[in-house]
Amino acid sequence: MGTTDKPAECGCDGNAHPVPSPAAAALVRVLLIDDDEDDYFLTSDRLADVPGRPYRLEWTAKYDEGLEAICAGARDVYLLDYRLGERTGIDLLREAKARGCSGPVILLTGQGQSRTDLEALDAGADDYLEKSGLTAELLDRAIRYALAQHRAEAELEGKVAARTEELARANEALREADRRKDEFLATLAHELRNPLAPIRNSLEILSLAGDSPEAVRAQRERIERQVGHLQRLIEDLLDVSRITTGKMRLQPEPLVLCDVLDVALEASKPALERAGVAVEVRAPDAPVRLVGDRVRLAQVFTNLLVNAAKFTEAGGRVVVTASVAGGTVSVTVSVTGVGFAPELGPKLFDLFTQADRSLNRSQSGLGIGLALVRRLAEMHGGTASAASAGPGTGATFTVTVPTAEPRE
Repeated sequence: MGTTDKPAECGCDGNAHPVPSPAAAALVRVLLIDDDEDDYFLTSDRLADVPGRPYRLEWTAKYDEGLEAICAGARDVYLLDYRLGERTGIDLLREAKARGCSGPVILLTGQGQSRTDLEALDAGADDYLEKSGLTAELLDRAIRYALAQHRAEAELEGKVAARTEELARANEALREADRRKDEFLATLAHELRNPLAPIRNSLEILSLAGDSPEAVRAQRERIERQVGHLQRLIEDLLDVSRITTGKMRLQPEPLVLCDVLDVALEASKPALERAGVAVEVRAPDAPVRLVGDRVRLAQVFTNLLVNAAKFTEAGGRVVVTASVAGGTVSVTVSVTGVGFAPELGPKLFDLFTQADRSLNRSQSGLGIGLALVRRLAEMHGGTASAASAGPGTGATFTVTVPTAEPRE
């Protein structure tokens, strides 16, 4: 074996010995964990003979410091002797593994100890070398292999972790969808039962009304209102089905925004009056021209206004504001009312989502109306959003769609 400079102090135990090199900063850092100084000199000589001298060797004779170095990831690769006093390199590997530590490790063994070598691989070593036949070429190849193997394992672990996280998110989304489905079915039963009860009562009253025209008229009107409510529920369900299956088709035509808003205000007027909510409309003086489906755009704004009636306290106010900018028109429905947690805003337009999930609210709805608003807005090339500062602070719902005028 050759000779080396006197060991320099640095690293694990004050006995770390670097192989001199003018490009030390770019070198692969190698830590030899071995209680035999002769092995250090042997390893140092072999690494010094590698063309380009690409390695910086450090040495510790202490088991505990070697273990801490591996767990700290303090070096690029570790050469580990099988014999470390009363303990072995395999003991060290197993202890590191138990602590969740790993690194590119090459075990240095004696003559042909195949059982030991297999134990080392099982304990976490990337490779093993017999010291008796150690050459610069073998050592260089083993180090490069260990580094490549460790990088590949790290990349694989990263991909597995990312995939696991992705699957966890997907599972959570499925659980959330399943929960919303259960809530929807319970709400649907509640919403269908509400109009059926007055219809049944009206039929009983009619059977007892005899020839009283006033009683017959009043109960007929009552039945018509409840049947209309049932019809709207069914139409909303059918619209959701048409959109999700891609069967809904728009019939675009030239429109004026105020005409569409007038239809929506008229359609939502009964709900707003029953709720005792005042409505104010603020729109540009000049006509705002659109190209869209008259019925579906009116449905968008009707749903927003009916939603406002449901969740605005009696005596509250709804302000409808239209503004044009950059080739789009934004219609904002601002309400005083219950409001919602800010983080719920993006979720309100998901199917079957409600700000108030309690079935005790007499007009909580199915969680379909806002979902239809967003999907119909998107079908017109627009967007829908909702914002609130929190419960009790009211809310703002905004639909933006392109105008017929070119963008400036």
